[in-house]
Amino acid sequence: TLTGWLDVVWGDPQPGSKEASHLEFFLAEANGQVTEIVLSTKALAEAGGIMAIQRRFVEVEFKDGSARVGRLRATGLRILPPPDGSGSSSTEAVLGSKPWISLACKFSDKSAEPEDLSYFQDMYDNAPGRLDHYWREVSYDNIDIVGSTAVDWKNLPKSHTSYVPTPGSGTSADLNQLFNDCTAAADPFVDFSLGGTGGFEGINLMFNDKLDCCAWGGGRYATLDGVSKSWRTTWDPPWAFQAEAVIAHEMGHGFGLPHANNSDGDSTTYDSPWDVMSDAWHYAVVDNVYGELGKHLNSYHKDRLGWLDSSEIFEVPGQGFFRVTVDPLGSATTATYRMARIPINGSNSHYYTVEVRETVGNYEANLPRASDQDRMVFLHEVLAGRSQPSWTVDADDPPADWTDTEGVMWRVGEIFVDPAAEIVIEIEGQTATGFQVGILVGKGLFSDGFETGNTSAWTDAVP
Repeated sequence: TLTGWLDVVWGDPQPGSKEASHLEFFLAEANGQVTEIVLSTKALAEAGGIMAIQRRFVEVEFKDGSARVGRLRATGLRILPPPDGSGSSSTEAVLGSKPWISLACKFSDKSAEPEDLSYFQDMYDNAPGRLDHYWREVSYDNIDIVGSTAVDWKNLPKSHTSYVPTPGSGTSADLNQLFNDCTAAADPFVDFSLGGTGGFEGINLMFNDKLDCCAWGGGRYATLDGVSKSWRTTWDPPWAFQAEAVIAHEMGHGFGLPHANNSDGDSTTYDSPWDVMSDAWHYAVVDNVYGELGKHLNSYHKDRLGWLDSSEIFEVPGQGFFRVTVDPLGSATTATYRMARIPINGSNSHYYTVEVRETVGNYEANLPRASDQDRMVFLHEVLAGRSQPSWTVDADDPPADWTDTEGVMWRVGEIFVDPAAEIVIEIEGQTATGFQVGILVGKGLFSDGFETGNTSAWTDAVP
C-alpha cells in the first residue's frame, strides 16, 4: 500500500478534434514522490466515485510489487483522516476570495511568446468578459479572484519533446515535471505563500507550444514557499489561453467540477452547450481580445460549489404533488427558487433537477433558443457516482447527439414522465420571471393506471 494526497486531473482535447476527454489520478506521498495511479472501475466505485476521492488523503492498495515505473495499477482505495488535520475535503464549498496566478513558461528550444504579460494580467480583471467578473457573476458574488496576477515568460530547463514526446496528440505530456519546472522557474519572482496567508488558490500554467492532445485541469499536491496543499492547477497550451472559455473550463476542474454531459450515451462528453463544463466553446459570447467566453454552470454544479442558498432550492420531500416557481439560473437575484431537486426512489445521490435558462447577459446571450422564446426549462438527471454526474434530459427518442435541439428545452404544456421512479414533471405555465412547474411523486399511481396531463386531478390522486 501507499498513502498520500490524491489529485484528479481532466484532459480536454482541442475544440473540433472530436476526441474523447481523459481522466488521470495522481498520488503525492509525504516524501514528495508523485505517481500516476490507474484505478479499476470497481475500486473507484467502492471508494465512492471521483467526486468523493479528489483532494483527499488516501491509502492505495496494489498488487504489482515491481519497481515503480510510470504508473501503478491500484486494486483498492480508501479515504483516511488527514495526517495533521489539514487538507481539503472533496465536498467543501468554494467561497470567498480565490486568487490565481498565471505562470508563462517557454520550452528551452521554443522562443515564441504567443501573448504578452499584460494579456495574462488583464484576463483576471473585474470587467465584463474578464475572469474576476465572470466568476463573480456565475457564483452570485460567492467568490472572486481578487489578487490574481501573472508572471512573465520564464525559460524551462528542457526541450519541448522532453516534456511532451508527441506534441498535439496522445496523453504523454509529463504534467508533474511541467508543474515542477514551471513553478521553479517562476519561484524567484513570486511568493506562492502570499506572505504566509495560505497561498494562491490556483495556478494556471501557460506554455508557449502544444502539450499532448489536451489542456488539463485539476489539482497538484506540492509544497511551494512553505505551503503544502493541493494547488488547483491547469496546464494550458496556446489554443487554450486564447479562448477564455477553455480557461474557465479548466479552472472549473481546478475547483473540483467534473464534466457535464447530454444523455445520448456515447463516449463524448462535450455534447451540451448549456454548461461551461461540457461544450464551452459553441454558442459562446465572443470577446475581441479573449475569444470565446465561459457560460454559466448548471444548477447541480453551482449547488456542489455552495453557490445556491438552501432557500433557493426546492427539495421535494417525498410523495405528493408540489407546485413550484423556478426563476432563471443566471439571474442575479430571485424571489423564488433557482432549482428544484427531485430524489429518484428516495436517493440522495440519484435525482432530477429543474432549472431555467435564459439567453441574455454577458455570458449566455448566444445560447441556443427555442423557436419562439428565449427562456426555457431544463431537466438534468444527476447520478453522483458516474464520471459526468449531470446529464441533460432529452424528450427526443433517441436523444440527440448534441443538445442544441428543442428536445432538451422544455416548454409550457410539456410533460416528463419516469414511470419506474413514479415521477411526473409538467411545465404548467410561464410567470413574469420564470416558470411554474408541477411535480408529482406518487407511489403506486402508475400501476393503478394513472394518466398524466391532468394536473388538476393530481392532488386528488396522491394517497
